[in-house]
Formats: sequence, C-alpha cells, structure tokens
Amino acid sequence: MIYQPFEPELLARTRGRTALNGGGTLVFEAADAFRLFTGRQADRTRMFAHAAEPAASE
Repeated sequence: MIYQPFEPELLARTRGRTALNGGGTLVFEAADAFRLFTGRQADRTRMFAHAAEPAASE
C-alpha cells in the first residue's frame, strides 16, 4: 500500500495491471482514528482534499 504519492502506476504498468492509490485508505483510517480518539466525526471531504495536495518538502 502506497499512501503518497498518489501515482503508483509505474509498478502496475510494468506488470500490465491497473493501480489504485492508497488515498482512500489513508483518509478512512485517519478518520476512524480521529473518531476513536475524540468521539467526533471527521470531515472526510476536507481530509480527501488535503490529502490530495502535494506533500510539502522538508
């Protein structure tokens, strides 16, 4: 599972497969963890938008 970058096609293409990114897993696991820790529902739409942004370089 690759969370980021959201473009894991290279490996899949070399094997004749279709790639799915790990963005959904990243957001849904984080949203569930947020709910467990805080008791509040996370805004998944906002989380998806934020997760799709390019990672900031350090």
